Amino acid sequence: MRQQLVQLLYGVSMSSDLDSGNVELAERLILNAVLDGLEIGRAGIWLLNKENTAIECRLLLDRENDKEIQMIVLPRDAYPAYFKALDTQRTITAVDAHTDPATSEFSESYLAPLNIGAMLDAPIRYKGKMIGIFCCEHIGGQRQWTEDECSFIGALADLYGRALSAQENERINAELERSNQLLEQRVAERTRTLEKTLTELTDTQEKLIESEKMASLGNLVAGIAHEVNTPIGIAVTANSSAKDKLTELDKLVQSNTLTKAALIDGMNHLNECFKISFTNLERAAKLISDFKQTAVDQSSLNLLETNIKHYLENIVHSLMPLTRGHNVTVTIKCDDDLNLITVPGALSQIILNLVNNSCVHGFTGRQQNHIDIVVTVNHENDTYTLCYKDNGHGMSAEVIHKVFEPFFTTKRGTGGSGLGMSIVYNLATQALQGEVSIASELDQGVAATFKLPMKIA
Repeated sequence: MRQQLVQLLYGVSMSSDLDSGNVELAERLILNAVLDGLEIGRAGIWLLNKENTAIECRLLLDRENDKEIQMIVLPRDAYPAYFKALDTQRTITAVDAHTDPATSEFSESYLAPLNIGAMLDAPIRYKGKMIGIFCCEHIGGQRQWTEDECSFIGALADLYGRALSAQENERINAELERSNQLLEQRVAERTRTLEKTLTELTDTQEKLIESEKMASLGNLVAGIAHEVNTPIGIAVTANSSAKDKLTELDKLVQSNTLTKAALIDGMNHLNECFKISFTNLERAAKLISDFKQTAVDQSSLNLLETNIKHYLENIVHSLMPLTRGHNVTVTIKCDDDLNLITVPGALSQIILNLVNNSCVHGFTGRQQNHIDIVVTVNHENDTYTLCYKDNGHGMSAEVIHKVFEPFFTTKRGTGGSGLGMSIVYNLATQALQGEVSIASELDQGVAATFKLPMKIA
């Protein structure tokens, strides 16, 4: 290819207009390069319509008459020979446009009035499909198009495809930005709902603690205090995780490195966070509603036949934002077909409180944290044992002695209510009609063992 054409191609390829996302700037840049490189009077970009029934002029520069032309439409059925050539030939090189089989249809209506003697049409391909042509029109008589000129037009057609890709990226980025704004609005709305619910809960708790005697608080707060704080805390963590993912996606968008896989992964992560947040907020809202109607009565919890392993897995899944935030892995060992007649709501509250206590008290400042839940059956006396064990900081003998007392906490002044293990004890001994014991040593983790009936009367 001769040096002039190479320099023009290099100039176009290095221009910021090509990757700006503004395809109109790229079109003018490329067409001016065509006019300069081929030394012709007219050049245009024509694109096929969606139905492939016509070709429409995007932009035609006419230096002979100092004009710009747009919105000319050539229907396929009016120029069948030309469209057949477009469909079957890589380029149309009409040395004499008036007699060439592909272009002779334009002789009287288009070529002769404009004194066009020769034409060179090169296809524009995008995503593997021909979407239009570059049309180069020589004013005057015949012209022999060289191989260098054909290659030059083909290279410019490829660069136009690059401009279309940049435009598509801008469109996707704009849609992603709108999607991110919508997601942020949804997070903000759910956060406001959460804050309102938490405010109502706090007001209710304060009035309750002030008016009730300490002897009744363990049973009364079981349905409202720590148990509600746990799903709310999970929802807050899920929303925080969603916000972090949004920030990550925004950085990828700003750096123009967002991939489809990253977008899908991000959307899946956000959907999971919103699902977990919504589930836990619903649970908290229902508990508050129940509390407003009547004092919590553990005996009112529903008695159901439950597959214990499946139920435990669901509980652990709902706590994923909490456990992930503390680098916790949870394993469950239980027979797949173990079905019990029990109070699953009470079991759920117990696991929620234990996991929350492990994260807040046992795993602070630690890595490689583990929780093991093992369920074994004693068929001789129709009981089963649920053993919950973590590898956290553990407890001293003094703490173990007081661990089930209401309002006893080692986190006084930093958010600890001292009600979590009291709730666990009441649920295990009353709602589940069983026994619970705690074993621990400092730096050896905590093991909570529950001996429970397989069928509650």
